Amino acid sequence: MSKKAVLGVLAAAIAVAYGGSTWWAGAQIKSSYDVALGELPKQTALVRVIERSYERNFFGAVSTVTLELGCPAEAEAATAPAASAPAAAPAAATTDVAEAATEGDDEEPTEDDNDAKATPPKPVRITFRDTIHHGPFAGGTLAAAVIDSELVLDAKAQAEAEKLFGKAKPLTAHTKVGFGGGFTTDLTVAPAKLAEEGKGEFAWQGAQARLDMNAARTHVRYDMTMPGLDVSTASKGVQLKMGKFTAKADMDGSAGWMLATGKTEGRLDSFELNAPKGLVPGAEGATPAKAIKVLLQSIDLTGEATIKDGLYASEGAFKGKGKVNETTIDKFEIASSARRIQAAGYKKLADAWLQSTAGAGCGQRSKAQKDAMQALVEQLAPDLKAMARHSPEAGIDRMLVEVGGQSAEISYSVALAGVTDEDMQLPGNALVLKRGVLKANARVPVKWIEKLAETGAGSGQTPPPEMVAGLIEQAEENGYVKRAGDDVVSQVEFSEGQLKLIGKPVGSPLGK
Repeated sequence: MSKKAVLGVLAAAIAVAYGGSTWWAGAQIKSSYDVALGELPKQTALVRVIERSYERNFFGAVSTVTLELGCPAEAEAATAPAASAPAAAPAAATTDVAEAATEGDDEEPTEDDNDAKATPPKPVRITFRDTIHHGPFAGGTLAAAVIDSELVLDAKAQAEAEKLFGKAKPLTAHTKVGFGGGFTTDLTVAPAKLAEEGKGEFAWQGAQARLDMNAARTHVRYDMTMPGLDVSTASKGVQLKMGKFTAKADMDGSAGWMLATGKTEGRLDSFELNAPKGLVPGAEGATPAKAIKVLLQSIDLTGEATIKDGLYASEGAFKGKGKVNETTIDKFEIASSARRIQAAGYKKLADAWLQSTAGAGCGQRSKAQKDAMQALVEQLAPDLKAMARHSPEAGIDRMLVEVGGQSAEISYSVALAGVTDEDMQLPGNALVLKRGVLKANARVPVKWIEKLAETGAGSGQTPPPEMVAGLIEQAEENGYVKRAGDDVVSQVEFSEGQLKLIGKPVGSPLGK
C-alpha cells in the first residue's frame, strides 16, 4: 500500500473515531439532561419543569428549559373563592342573610372568612438556554462537552434587567463536562445598580462561584465570592454596607442533600448599619427614635456534618467582633448543634415535607391547606416516634457576647431521652411530656445589669439603679438566680415530667 493510501486510511480512521466520540458525547450529555430534569420536580413541590426543548446536531445542541418556581396553580385555586357561587339567593334566604349581616356588623371576621381571602404568591417562571459544544475537543479543550448557559428574557423582562445590570447578562455559567460525567461550572452574576431619586440607592458588586460535581451528583465542592453590597434609603437615611463575603464547602450528598455531610466555611469582612433616625417609626408626638449604628467585622462562619452508625450530627458557629453605637464588642459567638438524628427517618420526613405543597407553605391559611397539613403531620407521626428512640438533641450550645473583658452567655437544648417500647405506644404529646428534656442556662455580669438600669433611668422601663442590688438579692433568696463571682446565673431544666429551677424542683421548698 502506498504512503498516500496509508495516510488516507489513517485520516479516515481518525475522522471516524472523532465522529464516533462526538456522537457518543452528544448522547451522554442528552441523557444527563433527561435524568437531571426528570429528578428535579421530585425534590420539591416548589419547582416544576414547564417547558423544555433539546435541539441536537452533530457538533452540539441547544437546550432550553423553563422552570416554574413557587406554589403550583392548584394551591392558589384551593384558596380562591368558589367561582360557581350563585349570583342571587331565593328571597327568604336573602332576607335571612341580610338580617344576619346587620346583627353582626360589630363582629370580627371569622378565621374562615380570612382564609377565603388568603392566596399564595403567584409562581415565577425562569427560562435558561444552554449552548452545548460536543467533545472530545469542545471549545478548544479536551472534554465531553462545554456548555455556556444564560437566562432567556422577553422584551419586558430585558428592559427591567437593563435597569439593574445595564447591557451585561444578569447570569451566565460556563461548564466543562468530563468524560466520566463529572463537571466544573463557573457561575457569574453581573454587578447591579439602581438609584431612584427620593427613594434610595442599591449597588451590588455581583458574585462569582466555581462548582465541582461528580458524575453521580453526590459530591460537590464549591468556592464563592461576593465582593460587596451597598444599600441606602432616602426617607430615613438608613445605610447598609456589606464587605467582601467568601465561602467554600466540600460536601457529600450520598444520603440526600438534606443530610449532606462535610465541612463549610465562610467569612464576611464587614457589616455596617447606620440608621440616624432609628429603624422603627415612632407614633405621632412620641419621643424620636434613637439612632442606631452597628459595625461587625471579621465574621467567620463554620459548619460540619457527619453520619455515623446511621445517626446524623451537625454543628455550626458564627463569630466575630464589632461595635454597637459607642459600645465596643470584643467578641461575639453563636454555636449550635444537633446530635443523634436518625438519618433514614429524617430523610423520609424531609422528602415528604418538601414534596408536599402543605409543607412548602402554599396557602397554609386556607382550610384545605390546613387539612392537608394535618394529614401530613399524622402521616409522619410514626416516623417521628421512631426517631425518638435514638435520643435526638438540638440547641444553641453557646451564645456569647464579650465587652470590656466581661462576657454574658446563654445556652439551651431540647431532646428526647430514655424512650422505651412502652413509651412508643403513647400519643405524641404524652411522649414529649414524659421523655422530653429542656435545659437552659444564662450568665450575665452584675455590672451589665447596673449599666442597663442607668441607661434606662427616667424612662420607667427599668428599675432605678439603686434598687438593682436589692432586686438581685431578693431573686437569689427566692431561688430564681444565684451569684457566681461577678455574675448572676440561672438555670432551668425540664426532665422526667418535672420542672426544675437551679436544680430545685418547682413547687418544693427552694433553698440556697
